[in-house]
Amino acid sequence: MSRPSKATSASLRERLRTQLADLKMPGALEALDDILRRCDSGQVSAADAIEQLLGAHIQLRNARRLQTAMRSARLPVVKTLADFDFSFQPSVKREQIESLHTLGFIERKENVVLLGPPGVGKTHLALSLAVAAAEHGRRVYFSRTPRRRAVSRTGSAPSSSQA
Repeated sequence: MSRPSKATSASLRERLRTQLADLKMPGALEALDDILRRCDSGQVSAADAIEQLLGAHIQLRNARRLQTAMRSARLPVVKTLADFDFSFQPSVKREQIESLHTLGFIERKENVVLLGPPGVGKTHLALSLAVAAAEHGRRVYFSRTPRRRAVSRTGSAPSSSQA
């Protein structure tokens, strides 16, 4: 079988570009030239080239979905479990936290409450759980609970205005 001429190859590339654009596949469109170059040099088979084109599009789509999810989650910063310093906070049980990051509690419809004094990493861990859930296609929304008001010695909260 003869190899296509340069003119045929160029027009085929343009048709592929048009088709990918019509299908709204920017990830595949971006990867097209590199994949076709490797295909032309014999480094990749046609089936592998198709798989790589589709994979490039899926990867871009997932990255965009995650970016959108992170924006709508209203996370103050992005923190991951990999960023957490367990040596700084030895009271936090690594195995327990890693288990939470498998997100099984979501499937079981359980809540997670992180309690502890200031500075132990509760917010970091909550944010990392939100990131993990978003990475797995879950919708998340982050909000802080209001700080507790000081309680007076009589057991009632101090009034904020005088009557």
